[in-house]
Amino acid sequence: MESIAVRLRFLSTPNAAGIILPLQLSEAFGLSHRQKVTLSLGQKTSTATVYIDRRNPKSKIVRMTSILKRELGIPHAGAVHLKLEGGTLRIGPSIGIVTTGLRDSAKAPVGGRSHFFHKLLSAQKGKGVYYFIFSPNDVDWEANLVHAWFLRPTKQGSHVWRKQWTAMPDVVYDRIPSRQAEKQEDVREFKGKLVKDSKLPIFNRGFFDKWGVHKMLYPLPEVNEHIPETHSTPTLGKVREMLTQYPMVYLKPKQGSLGFGIVKLTRLPNKMYEASYHVNGSNVKRRFKKLADAHKHIFRTRRMSNYLIQQGIKLYTYNGRPFDFRVHLHKNLENEWVVSCMAAKVAGSGSVTTHVRTGGTVIPGDELLRHLFGPHKDLIESRIADASIRIAEAIESEHGSTLGELGLDMGIDLHGHIWMFEANSKPGRSIFKHARLKQADETSRKLIVDYGRYLANF
Repeated sequence: MESIAVRLRFLSTPNAAGIILPLQLSEAFGLSHRQKVTLSLGQKTSTATVYIDRRNPKSKIVRMTSILKRELGIPHAGAVHLKLEGGTLRIGPSIGIVTTGLRDSAKAPVGGRSHFFHKLLSAQKGKGVYYFIFSPNDVDWEANLVHAWFLRPTKQGSHVWRKQWTAMPDVVYDRIPSRQAEKQEDVREFKGKLVKDSKLPIFNRGFFDKWGVHKMLYPLPEVNEHIPETHSTPTLGKVREMLTQYPMVYLKPKQGSLGFGIVKLTRLPNKMYEASYHVNGSNVKRRFKKLADAHKHIFRTRRMSNYLIQQGIKLYTYNGRPFDFRVHLHKNLENEWVVSCMAAKVAGSGSVTTHVRTGGTVIPGDELLRHLFGPHKDLIESRIADASIRIAEAIESEHGSTLGELGLDMGIDLHGHIWMFEANSKPGRSIFKHARLKQADETSRKLIVDYGRYLANF
């Protein structure tokens, strides 16, 4: 059956394990007065006696004794869902976000990233969920409990962080912040135990690397028209071969992010070569008479095996500067991929990439497309969205793990062809700082909660 939205309240009765259901709710669940029922929150279960409230038969207020609150680790009263499944009356859903760097500070429990998680958790408003953050070290596996941080509203209209024990959740959203953090022993042990022992659904587990994504997508006829030619380990011979075929190539770290380490190599008409890259806060250009000298310069401090070479695409420009799009996608409550945001990133002056940290500018995608394509704006936007969704579906299918969120870097070349340059399983949210993307930011955060509800079967 479908879940039912209710408001949960607690009774101070110390020794009775009881739940009071309004008549209409008890009938919907097929439960009778004084019947014993199994209750669950996340991974915790307990047995309770059902009491029926006939005075307010259509009420959606459910009362529960405090002993059940403690046994199940129910964090607080308020809006939540009930669902009868397999003879168990489930309370929830309970969605936990796992990350690292947590500290015992009610002002900033995740240090400099506290604002990021404050915004994520604020999306719970009106959703009827238990939503919290925790670290791998916060889990008590034997008791099926987790010592988690909740964001709770105050009477003054603000929010405060509160840490308390609660049941291990129905579903986990992976926001481990970096590849380095992924390698920590506690993180590896937590994820191994989560997958092997608890069988809890976890989405967006781990990071992608560029070469892995390319190998997944390039052979697929439904999407490979959008994937630039790419090769691993750019030897001098491979660079020469690619520059014979294309006037420009990109050399990219396989596991890089934010544009760090990317080099653009261009074949110039005067038989020279130009290497462009960002270093120490500046955009640098170096010219070479011989390709061998350019290759030696690029890899003097970079390990070739950690790089790939990618076909350069001559992108459409805005005010003379190339741009691409960050397309933010989510799975929704129906388990379908949808685009929550399409933001244009315009390259800074002399920059190799469109990243904001190298001088790039963010513009709402529909505004830029309207400016460039006028009445054809909707068609171009639709083509980008369609390609993005097909790529997201292909990545999820080929990757073999549960994904609920993706960030794709998409571009349009001078012939109007759509290309995908990069896929991120932990997409940053810097594009949402733009004043005119606040609604997209809210939509994106709410979709994360919706997908958590889907995975939790609520």
